[in-house]
Amino acid sequence: MHTLDEIRRLLPADLEIPAGELTQLESSLTLLRLEKGDHLLNPGEVCGLEGVVTRGCLRVYFTEPDGSERVIYFAPEGWYVTDIESLITGRPTALGIDALERTDVWVLDEASRQSADARFPAWNRILRALAETVLVAFQKRLVGGMRKTAAERYLNFQRLYPGLDLSIPQSHIAAYLGISPEFLSKLRKRLIREDYLSLRA
Repeated sequence: MHTLDEIRRLLPADLEIPAGELTQLESSLTLLRLEKGDHLLNPGEVCGLEGVVTRGCLRVYFTEPDGSERVIYFAPEGWYVTDIESLITGRPTALGIDALERTDVWVLDEASRQSADARFPAWNRILRALAETVLVAFQKRLVGGMRKTAAERYLNFQRLYPGLDLSIPQSHIAAYLGISPEFLSKLRKRLIREDYLSLRA
């Protein structure tokens, strides 16, 4: 899909951005091609970029003191990705962003961001809309984690990321859900069995 189509897909329908400004903005973007396991951002670095995934899938995660990893969110095709705290404050990040498969991501780096702010009046509105989308997803995830069972969280994951559970390792999904891979395996089998029984009823 064309880069501008991906950006438009992320924006609220009622946000009107002149087509000319989007076209100019595209000229400021850089295409990064990541192989599986490559990092877009390493823990300890300062995040100076933001991007839109147009192919593949990124994982945004952090590592616990015991070495276990927790997935904050996935960024498949059409998703906006950054570390908003590091981007705003200029402090080193605790997060890592890596590719779970071969991934293309169009990024706007620090220099291009400053230029975009000056040249494209609509850029701040685009950035705010993208940030709001991420914040809404985080809030839903936080509330869901407090109120929902593991099964409900997994079903929400499937709704938010349709088909993703078929293309990435169960260990990453388990780290996102806050459960062990073994429990996730049992959970999936139970849900499949319940679906099968409900179809036969």
